[in-house]
Amino acid sequence: MPGSGPLFHCPSSKRVGLSFCRWTFGRAVSTAVWTVVLCLGLVDTSAAQESLESPPAVPDIAVPDVAERLDRLEATNRRLSEKVFAVEQENALLREHIEAAPAAAMTGPPAPGGVPGTFPALDSQPSDIRGDEPVTRKADPQTLKGVFDEGFRWETGDGEYELQFHNETQLDIRAYGDPHPDPVNQVGFYVPRMRLIFNGHLTEPIEYNVSINKGLGSLDLLDAYLNFKTDERLQFRVGRFRVPYTYDWYALSNQFLSSPERSVFALNYGYNRNFALMLHGELLQDEVDYALAVVNGARNSYFDDNADKDLLGYLNVRPLRNVEGWEAFRHLNLGASFAYGRQNQFPLPIAFRTSASATESAGTIEGVPTFLRFEPDVLERGLRELWEVHAAWYYEQLSLLAALDGGSNSYGFDNTSGNIRLPTQGWHLQGGYFLTGETVERRTFVEPLRPFAPGSGQRGCGAIELQARFDHFEVDERVFTAGLADPARWTNRVETVDAGVNWYLNKYVKVLFDWQHSQYHRPVAFAPGRTHRHSDLFWTRFQVYF
Repeated sequence: MPGSGPLFHCPSSKRVGLSFCRWTFGRAVSTAVWTVVLCLGLVDTSAAQESLESPPAVPDIAVPDVAERLDRLEATNRRLSEKVFAVEQENALLREHIEAAPAAAMTGPPAPGGVPGTFPALDSQPSDIRGDEPVTRKADPQTLKGVFDEGFRWETGDGEYELQFHNETQLDIRAYGDPHPDPVNQVGFYVPRMRLIFNGHLTEPIEYNVSINKGLGSLDLLDAYLNFKTDERLQFRVGRFRVPYTYDWYALSNQFLSSPERSVFALNYGYNRNFALMLHGELLQDEVDYALAVVNGARNSYFDDNADKDLLGYLNVRPLRNVEGWEAFRHLNLGASFAYGRQNQFPLPIAFRTSASATESAGTIEGVPTFLRFEPDVLERGLRELWEVHAAWYYEQLSLLAALDGGSNSYGFDNTSGNIRLPTQGWHLQGGYFLTGETVERRTFVEPLRPFAPGSGQRGCGAIELQARFDHFEVDERVFTAGLADPARWTNRVETVDAGVNWYLNKYVKVLFDWQHSQYHRPVAFAPGRTHRHSDLFWTRFQVYF
C-alpha cells in the first residue's frame, strides 16, 4: 500500500548494500537540512540549488570503516540504555519505600542486606546513589525503628532510647506415679509462669527492666530496676532483680535451663529476687564476671522487716577463654558466690519442695509436693552464712554444670528468745547434649539447625537435647531435735534424679519431657495417715519465650 512501507528500502544481503543504504539515508537528511537553511535565508539560494542539482560523489570512506564506527555507536547506545534502565529501577524502588512509610519515619532507603523494618541514614547508602560527595546527616531522634529479634524492639533514630517487649509462658502437665498422692493432684494442668517483660534504655547508658508475673503464686511485680552502664567493667544496678548468689539464680534464666527447674538447693535457699544495690561488670576481655550487692535479705522480698541488710558476692572466671591451644575449654566457667546477713522475719521458705521455687507461696502449692515444713510459730532469726562453688563447661553440643553448696541459717520461735543455728548442704551435677548437632557456648536461645515448621514446607525435626541431673539436699537433724519441724511427717534429706528430652521446635518454642524421681530419707506425709519414701513425677512443659 502506498505510504505504508519504509521511506528508504535497504537491501541487507550484502555488506556494500548496507553501506549504500546508510549513505542514501544520510543524503536525504543532508538535503532536508539544506532546505531548512535555505528557507531561513542563511545561505545563497544559487549555491543551494547547485548543491541539490550536483550531488557529490560517494565519500571516500572505506565501507568496513563505516560499519565499524556504526557498531561502536550501537554498543555505546546499548550501554546508555542499560544505565537509563538501572536509574529507572532505582527510582521505582525509592518510590515504593516512600509510599510504604511516612516521610518523617524515613531517613533513607533500606541498605542492601538491612534488617526489615529499619531505615538507615542516607550516609549508609552506596556512593552511586548519593553521588561522589559524602553526605553527613544526623539521624532524627524522633524517628522510630521497629524490628523483631528475640522479642519486639523499637528504637529511636539516634539510638538513645529503646523499648523491648518479651513474653514467657509455661504450661505444665504434672502426673504422679502413686495412685493416691493427696493432697497433690495425681494429674494436673498448671501455669507455672506467665510473664510480661518490658526493658530497654533511656539514653544509651541507662538501662531499665519492668516485668510482671502470674504463675503458681499470685500476680506480682517481678523485676523493676535501673542499670547504669557507662562502662562494661563497672556498672551499677538498683531495684528489684535476681541477686548474685548461686550460679543457678544469677547466671541462668529459667527458660534456658536444660532441666525444667533449678537445683533443689537453689529452689529452697536461693535468694530469688530482692531489692538491692549492686556493682557488677566484666573484666579482662570477658574472662571475669563479678558482682557485689547489698540486699534486703528476706528471700524473694519486696521489703525488709528489719534494718539489717545482707551482703552478697559473685565471681565467675573463664581462665582459658583467650588461651591458644585450649579452644575446647574456652567456655569453661569456674567460680563462687556467698551470702551473709542477719535476719528477723517470717521464714521463707516455710515449705521445701523439689520441683518449684519454695519462695512462691507460704502455703501448699497444688501440684507440687512438700518434703519439709516448719512449724507455724517458727521465725528466721539470727545469722545467715551461705556459700557455693560452681563449675560449668560448654563444648560443642555438650553442657555440664556442677555446684557444691553449704552454710547455715538461724531460726527461733515467736514470743521466745534464743536462736537455733541450722547447718545445710547440697550438691548437684547435671548435663545436656544436643543429638541434632546444635552447639552451645552458654545457656541461652537455641536456634535449631532444621526447625520444625511443616506449614512452611520445612521438614526438619527441630533440635533434640537429652538432659539428666542428680541432686542432693539436706538440713541438719536439729530441724527435728529443736522442734522446728515434725519428724513424723517430714524428712530433712532428699535426693532427686531428673532425666528427659527437650524438643526445640524453633528458636522460641520448647517442649520438655522430664521424669523426676525423689527419694526421701524419712517417710513423707502425702495424705493423712499415709506416708511415702519416694515419689515419681512425670512432667511435660510447653514453653514460649521471645
